[in-house]
Amino acid sequence: MAHPYALRADGLSLARGAFLLSVPQWSATPGEIVALYGPSGSGKSTLLSLLAGQVFADEGDVWVGRSAHARDRLIAGHPGVVWVKQDFGLSPYRSVRDNLLDLVLGKLDDEEDRLVRRMMRTLGLGMDPSRPAHSLSGGEQQRLSIGRALLGRPRVLLLDEPFSHVDGYHKERLLQLLSAWQRKTRCTVVLVAHDVRDAARWAHRIDVVHEGRIVESGSAEQLYSTPRTKPMAYAWGPVNELPAARVPAALRDHPKSFRQGRRWFLRPEHLTVEVLERALGPGAELGRWTEGGADWLHFACGGFRWVLRC
Repeated sequence: MAHPYALRADGLSLARGAFLLSVPQWSATPGEIVALYGPSGSGKSTLLSLLAGQVFADEGDVWVGRSAHARDRLIAGHPGVVWVKQDFGLSPYRSVRDNLLDLVLGKLDDEEDRLVRRMMRTLGLGMDPSRPAHSLSGGEQQRLSIGRALLGRPRVLLLDEPFSHVDGYHKERLLQLLSAWQRKTRCTVVLVAHDVRDAARWAHRIDVVHEGRIVESGSAEQLYSTPRTKPMAYAWGPVNELPAARVPAALRDHPKSFRQGRRWFLRPEHLTVEVLERALGPGAELGRWTEGGADWLHFACGGFRWVLRC
C-alpha cells in the first residue's frame, strides 16, 4: 500500500443562496480518520464534496500530499483520492464485477476473479458477479460502492454517510471491514456520519458542523464528556439540563457534570435514584412515568424532569 496522503483546506468559502459554508482552516493527517457530524443541512456533505475536488469553492483551496505542508492542489479525479457519494456513483447497467473493478488497474483475469469473489463474499453480495448493479437493493448498492472504493487502494477515502442504507447486521460487518482495512492500509479517511455513535466507534476525531461552520472538534470521549454546544450535548441521547443556579447543591459539582454558559448538564448514566433522592433532600417525592421505551427512568420533582438510565 502506498503512503497515505494528508488532506488540507485553507480559507474555504462557498455560498449557495442564503447558505454560507466557511472553513478557514482544516486538515487530516496521513492515516487519520475524521468524522464530520452535524444536523441535516449543516454543510457536512458540501464540505466533503469540496474536499473531494468535485465542487469548486468561491474562495480557498484544498491540498493533498504526503505531508501536512504539501502544495499539490486537489483537482477532481485525483488518483489517490476516492469519494463514495450518497447516490453510490455506480454504473447501474454494468455488472457487479465490472463496477467492483472500476478502479483496479494492472490485474490479470484470474486475479481479478479472486478479488471480486472475495469482496462479494465479504460484503454479503451473493455470488453472481454478472448481475447488473441496478438489480441490487439500496443497501447492497451502498456496500458495492464501498467495496469498489477499497479495491481502488485509495490514499484518501471520502465516505458520505456510508451506513445510511444498511441494516444493523450489515452495518456492523461493514464497520468491522472498514476498521480492519484502515488498520492495514493506514489510509486517511474522512466520513460524513449520520449517527454520532458510528463516528465514535471508528473516528480518531469528530468535527461538529453547524450552519456551515465547524463549531467544535475533538475525540469522541471529549465531545461526550465536555461538549461545547447544545446539539452535541444531546447527540448521545437524553440529558439532564437545568439552569445552573437551580441545581441542587449536592449535584452542582458532580464530577461528570458539564456546563455551557449558565446551563448545567448531567448525563442519565451518571445519575442514580439514590443519588437523586439524597440531592433533593428529605421529603422529596419522585413522580415516575414511562417515556421512550425501557432504557430510561423518568422522574419529576421540584418542577424539573429528571432522566436516569435504567
